[in-house]
Amino acid sequence: LDDLSDFQEEEEEEDEQRQEATTNSVYDDEADGNDDGGGNAKTTGDNDSSLDGSDDAAASNSQPPSRPRLLDDPSLQRHLSLIQSDQDSKPSADGPATTNNTNATDRDQDRQQNNLILQSNRHLLSLTHEIQRTHLHLRKLYHPKFPELEELLTEPFQYRQAIGILQNEMDVTLVNDRLNDVLTSNQIITISVAGSTTSGRPLTAAELSRVNDACLYLDRLQRTQTALRSFVQSKMERWAPSTCALVGPAIASLLLSATGGLAELAKIPACNLQLLGKTKWTSASRAGLATQTRVQHAGYLMECELVTGVPSFLRMKALKAVAGKLALAVRADYVNWE
Repeated sequence: LDDLSDFQEEEEEEDEQRQEATTNSVYDDEADGNDDGGGNAKTTGDNDSSLDGSDDAAASNSQPPSRPRLLDDPSLQRHLSLIQSDQDSKPSADGPATTNNTNATDRDQDRQQNNLILQSNRHLLSLTHEIQRTHLHLRKLYHPKFPELEELLTEPFQYRQAIGILQNEMDVTLVNDRLNDVLTSNQIITISVAGSTTSGRPLTAAELSRVNDACLYLDRLQRTQTALRSFVQSKMERWAPSTCALVGPAIASLLLSATGGLAELAKIPACNLQLLGKTKWTSASRAGLATQTRVQHAGYLMECELVTGVPSFLRMKALKAVAGKLALAVRADYVNWE
């Protein structure tokens, strides 16, 4: 028992020594912290300022960079000026010219016209892609307001016209009279039903401004596309006479603009020619809420007079026959052109 009591006393003394050592170390740390308080505060301030700077940089980087626009391309602007000068130019009447000079001038003019048509077809193809990208961008901007509209109106310019009328109005029935100018009654009814149950919200002033800017840019793209198509259509009967005789200059210019030129169109087989310009099917159209008349496996050639002039139950057969003959006509025009 005496040995046990001595052992307990030794343990108590060791515990007291450990507690004193711990207390002294705590006091030493506090004293060091008071001596270095200014430096620590300065370091903390520097860290806070660096964090604020990183937050500002992150906020500035969060804004999406502006996408380069096709209409600002200098080559497209030069091409449009050349087309305008070609349309404004008139044949000179300075007097009779020799046969050799006339033939040389005609060859130069034909070469220039050929280059203009080739460049126009390439720019039309680029414009088609730019319209699709702008349409997707516009859908993304207007999605918080009316997310169902992008499924009901899949055509870019119809979607843009509807947005121009709807703007920030939540009650679609208040603008039905104005929608009658750009949409059919079936489309208006479908949009009104979807608008009454939409999950969208009103856009802010900044969001609505971005939507209107995208709409104006899409209008500029449409005007440029119309000008180029009119130019190509006016030259089609000379450069693709067989194709124009079969489907007409309007359909021929649409086919060329969709492919990029006569050489590219001549490489497409007949089974794929009938699909050029096919309207996209969406979940809303498959559910019976279609706002446009859609024909499966049909594109621009469905509007050809040779197809529309037959009964409805024979139109798909007529479409396949016209596509087969069109493939031969395009290749014949391409060989003669070359």
